[in-house]
Amino acid sequence: MVEALHLPYQTEVVVLTVVPEHKFLGGITLDVIRGTTSARKKAKAEQQQKALELLQGTTRSLSWSKLKLETLIRWGNPVEEILNLSNYGDISLVIMGAKGLTDSLAFRLGNVALAVMKYAKTSVLLVRPKGASASKATRAGEKRAIINRVLLANDGSKYSDRAAQVLLDIPLPRRSEVIVITALQSHLAAWVKTPTLDFQTNQEILAKLQAAEESEAQRITAKNEKRFQAKGYKTASVVIRGGAAESILAASKEYGTDIIAVGSKGLTGIESLLLGSVAERVARYAHCSVLIGRAARKSRGS
Repeated sequence: MVEALHLPYQTEVVVLTVVPEHKFLGGITLDVIRGTTSARKKAKAEQQQKALELLQGTTRSLSWSKLKLETLIRWGNPVEEILNLSNYGDISLVIMGAKGLTDSLAFRLGNVALAVMKYAKTSVLLVRPKGASASKATRAGEKRAIINRVLLANDGSKYSDRAAQVLLDIPLPRRSEVIVITALQSHLAAWVKTPTLDFQTNQEILAKLQAAEESEAQRITAKNEKRFQAKGYKTASVVIRGGAAESILAASKEYGTDIIAVGSKGLTGIESLLLGSVAERVARYAHCSVLIGRAARKSRGS
């Protein structure tokens, strides 16, 4: 995914791996009961070497890029270490796999990815194979991932506007097509919010609400299309009537998108909540990569 994105020249990319260290009751770790001091040192040195080799492999694959690469090995709880670096370091975007080595194949989202997505204070891009499956051969004969189509979910909230801005800031490859989707829920809300009104009154309210919401949807999609068209991207828009998460997931499958971009919350998002229900459902069940856009932070890198 890092190869596929067109990160700005000299963007600082920290390549991080965490060697897991689980603490049991009393602060006991496996290292403590591993045996002699020499055995513990040998085991730790071996793990350190494996982590180093992993990082070196990643940096080699990115050596052709114009990025400023920095490698970092940390020991401890993977979630805590990733969040400590992303939340308190100078980081603007976290890119990570949607599942790790220990995650069950039965789940679409791994435990570490889920926790980072929920609690990170910066934008997070969760990568699934679909987002890197299509590739093209380079002059050197290598294959690199490409991003053909991105689905941007926008409800007019500041959170979804942030997701759009992240895509523009990255930026996406110019060949990418951006599809802006807005889901209308007025036909659901009218019945839920006014259950005691008679049928005719409900029908009148519903008709007015739908007309107003459809007009707003057209305004939102047109505004976002213009933002991306101004940067040279091909765009399209779609307005779907139904639940937001379900509509986004269905549209992603229909259009075969490589990335879904959503805001961390929607119009009904409560500031104190860490992640909106729509964003979490999309991240959990999407068959492609998902970008969770959060508020901008002053940063020196990604």
